[in-house]
Formats: sequence, C-alpha cells, structure tokens
Amino acid sequence: MEQSIPLAQKIYFLGIHPEKGGIRSTSQTGINYVLNGTLLMELYLDKKIKFDEKRIVVLSSKSDNQLHRFILEKLSESNTPRKIGRWINKLNYSQKYIRSEVQNELVKKRLIRLEPKRFLFFSWKKPFITNKQLMYSLIDDIDKQIFNGTSVEEELIFLSFLKPGGFLNRLYRDGKKRKLARARLKEMMVENRVSGAVADAITAARAVAASVAVTAATSSAAT
Repeated sequence: MEQSIPLAQKIYFLGIHPEKGGIRSTSQTGINYVLNGTLLMELYLDKKIKFDEKRIVVLSSKSDNQLHRFILEKLSESNTPRKIGRWINKLNYSQKYIRSEVQNELVKKRLIRLEPKRFLFFSWKKPFITNKQLMYSLIDDIDKQIFNGTSVEEELIFLSFLKPGGFLNRLYRDGKKRKLARARLKEMMVENRVSGAVADAITAARAVAASVAVTAATSSAAT
C-alpha cells in the first residue's frame, strides 16, 4: 500500500461503502468501539501507554496528534489504572468528536470527502471514498497478511480487529474463503505473535465490540 495511514483511520476507511458511501451496515454497529480500541493501540505503538493486567497505564500525556492528546487527557483523569474495556466504553461518550477527527484526517489525505446530509431535525456528514485505488490496495494487503502471514506487530493488531468490526463479509464475498480467513485469523491470534499484555488488551477490546454487536442483533430480532 503506497500511503500509510494509522490504525483507526484505516479501520474507518475500510468501513465505508465504496459505491454508496456511508458506513457499511455490517460495520455500523461496532465501529465506534473498534475505533476506540484501535486508537488505544495507536497510543501503545507510540509508547504513550502500556497495558498491565488488562489495564491502561499512561506513560506520557504529550503528543503532536490532537486526537491522541484528547484521549490521553481522558486517560490521565483517573488516579489509578482502569480496565481497557471500561475505557473503550467511556470513550464512546465522545464518539461524535472522535469520529469527526478521524474523518477530518482522511479528508486532509484526500482519501474521502464528506457530503452534508439532513433529514428532519437531524444533520450529519456522509463519507464517500475518493481514492478507491488505495482501498483496493489495502484489501489486497490484508488478504496477503492473512494468508501469507505477518510478524509485524501493527499489522497483527489491525488484523485482530477485522472480525469484531464486521469487515470479513466486506472483504470476502465467497463464503468458503471467508471461513478460511476466519480460521486463519483465529490461528494467528492463538500463535500469539504479539506480547501477552497486548494480546490481553486486544481480547478485551474485541470483547466490548462483540458484546455491542450481539446486543444490537438481539434488539433487532426482538423488534
């Protein structure tokens, strides 16, 4: 992939429907929680935080990244380290700001455009992909990483969020290949090519996103 983009931006970019715009229905439910999880992973990769027994410990509150500073300020408000899942849920109260910052960075990179929409009293900005070549390149990279394997920590972290983010249906239309990809991802996580603390953090973040998806599915079935 020619242009490198951070984990959270990559997740959001991948979640946009390439033709219709907007976030795909398969990713709509859990994407906010997945964004929060990947942002925490970005802070870990930047050595701003560390994970200790599934809790977040702030190492530095300074960052040149505005969104990172915002999250670090939130994390620093607690006198004692709190569990990862709790922070992901708490950050969801700031989902509008977080999503807006992620969108704006993608706009600056000319990867998406935002189109104002309005219905009755509601207004929002609908994202559309402007660089489809990069999107297809990203999908090709993901496929290679899944089936050829990777030892790059950042790539392993990103791959671990594909299932809870609802991206496998988008990546693999063929059911058989999707099943193989799911099995391969599970195998890669079991092999634990990232540190134990990071693996625990990923598991906690995935669990939050998965629980949200199950709750949404249950509510939809009930109605």
